[in-house]
Amino acid sequence: MSTNNCLRRGAMELHPVLKSFKTVIKGLAIALGPDYELVLHDLQDPDHSIIAIENGHVTGRKVGDPLADYAMYLLKVSDRNNEDHVTNFLTRDKNGKRIRSSTMYLRNEKGKLIGYLCVNYDMSRAEVARSMIEQLVSISDPDSYSEIPREEEMPSTFEEIIERNIGLIRRHIGKPLHMSSKQEKLQAIKVLDEEGFFLLKGSVETVAKETGNTIYTIYSYLREIRGDRTVARS
Repeated sequence: MSTNNCLRRGAMELHPVLKSFKTVIKGLAIALGPDYELVLHDLQDPDHSIIAIENGHVTGRKVGDPLADYAMYLLKVSDRNNEDHVTNFLTRDKNGKRIRSSTMYLRNEKGKLIGYLCVNYDMSRAEVARSMIEQLVSISDPDSYSEIPREEEMPSTFEEIIERNIGLIRRHIGKPLHMSSKQEKLQAIKVLDEEGFFLLKGSVETVAKETGNTIYTIYSYLREIRGDRTVARS
């Protein structure tokens, strides 16, 4: 700040409300972190309104700098505006960096607007993090992979996998497995085998129970389906 500006500022008595907020913004800056700029404006001198600023690197401003254009607009319309704040609006610095801004109106005991407390959040790091998260959680469109069950159809437990596969077979042959002929059971077991069902531990026992056969019979069916290849027990 120039010597003339210092003299001009020194000649103006700072309102107690503004004095109290000069200490408040220091604590807020520590609590919120380096991406938050805290700015205190004294509206007695709009051309040199900033009387305190923390984390000024966000916008590159300093004590003695003037009101921004949007703040000047707020000052002109303040008499028609009964609100005490304007929050979470988008602004940009001189380099185009996106900043989420909020302005709180500070008034004296008569309700006259005397200052602004501004909070400016540099969104740069949050936007990078959002981009990374979106990439991490993105999935391919299930419609383009018809052979892959949709997420809501994907079983999440062993019991659900068993029940899902047995249910598919019941619907496929149209009746309970224990009421099916040998040929129908062979067809059902063939479908399950092609789906990889018998890679699951306990699958043979489950099918044996469903069909009313012994596990030895199911192993025999599997050997028949696979052309007498060796069938390892699960």
